[in-house]
Formats: sequence, C-alpha cells, structure tokens
Amino acid sequence: MLAGMFDRDSLIKRALETGWPFVAGRMEEVRGALTAPIEGAVPRALYYASLRTLRALESLVRRMLYLMSLELDVRWAAPRPHETERNGVKRNETVCNALKQDETACNALAQPATRRIALADTLTLYFPPLEPPETQAVTYGARPSIWMLGMPRAPEPEGPPETLDPAPLLARLERLATSCADPAAEAIRMARWQARRLALMQAGTRGRTHPLRTGRPPGYAKDRLRRDPLQRKLKDFWHFCHWADEAAYHPPDRADGRPAPA
Repeated sequence: MLAGMFDRDSLIKRALETGWPFVAGRMEEVRGALTAPIEGAVPRALYYASLRTLRALESLVRRMLYLMSLELDVRWAAPRPHETERNGVKRNETVCNALKQDETACNALAQPATRRIALADTLTLYFPPLEPPETQAVTYGARPSIWMLGMPRAPEPEGPPETLDPAPLLARLERLATSCADPAAEAIRMARWQARRLALMQAGTRGRTHPLRTGRPPGYAKDRLRRDPLQRKLKDFWHFCHWADEAAYHPPDRADGRPAPA
C-alpha cells in the first residue's frame, strides 16, 4: 500500500489531474481582477500582484507540460533543403490562384497566428550594456538641495503612476489560456522541442539543453509559501520535475551489475 502511495508515476498523475482545474480557477481570478475597472486602468499594486501570479502560473503550466512530455516518444528530423527559386515561384502562383477563388481561405490566412506561452524558462542572466544609456534612470524620492531665504524650492520629481494599463497582462493571460485549452498538443510541442535540441546537440550544435531553469522556477517566492496555494503547488511540481529528471537521465549500470556513480 505504501509503495503505491509513494510511487512516482501515481503521484504525478494525481497531481496533474488536480493541477489543470486549479490553474483554470486562478486564471479566472486574474482575469476578473484585471477586467473589473471601468476606466481601462488598474491600480499599480493590483497590476504587479497579477504579474506575480501570472509568472507563477506560467512556471506551473510549463512544468506540468514537461512531465506530460516525458511520456511521449517524439522523433525530430532535420527539414528538407529549400526548393529552387523556380519551383518556389510556381508554387506561390498556384497558391495565390487558389486563394483568389476561395475567400474563406484568404480570410483564414489573414488572421494572425495563435500565440502560446514559451516552452522554456527565462534565464537569470544579465549582460551590462557596452555603452552607458543615453537617458539616466529616474529615481523617485527626496533629493538634496541648497535653499536660501527668498529662493524658490526646486520641485520634487513626479512619483510612479498610480494606475497602469492591463493590456499586456491580458495578452499574456490569453496566451496561457490558449496553451491550457489543449494540454496534449502542448505536451507534444514540448516533446518535439526536446527532441530537436537533442538532435542538434548530437550534431555538435551548442545551445540550451533543458527547457526548465536550474534552481527555483520563475515566480516562486519562499516567503509566500504558507499562505499561497499556488506557491505550494509550484514547489510540488518543481520537485516532481527534479524527481523525473533523475529517473530519466540516470546513467546505466556497469557491466558487472553495480550501479554507476551519480
């Protein structure tokens, strides 16, 4: 009984079953908070609170998709060489003639492509600019000044805006909702990304080797772990991914049957 209770596959399966409804509920909360104001702007505190929640939700969904992709067997092959210019021109003319007769196909191609969340975590790397910026950063707060009797006091710099436009966060939320609408397709996309990176690494091309970031995931905050269920669930899936990587990338045993060193 205890072996089944603490089995890796069964734990991950139960966590995935409860994870998707949880993500959907938190996305609705964020959408409701950002669309409630009538003026089209949200308070500054609400904007950054929603941004923190979105970053944690994206990290959680990315790790859920990664666990689902480990169960898939996807192969990647290099694309075929491009056709000659003449064949490309003939093909484009054929497509254009067909589209002129089909208005529905033209309208479908005119629609922008559906955007989804990025499959890889952002890396915490900072490269300083080669040249100093032309405009200095604005610092808010008191500044030293010399004042004498009869001299007007220099005005203080304006503080940060009290309200912000929620359009960037709503667009980011829509990308997340699009990915959550079809998790199976996104898991295949994640598996294809890993297969492509593995094939390129075997060919000698250097690049990123893992979609997830080493260390704590983006949006994770230890100080909010007790009072925020999202942070607890993100930590659980962080450990699940580490657990799954240890099983997937475990070195094979030696010829004499002894386990290989980690």
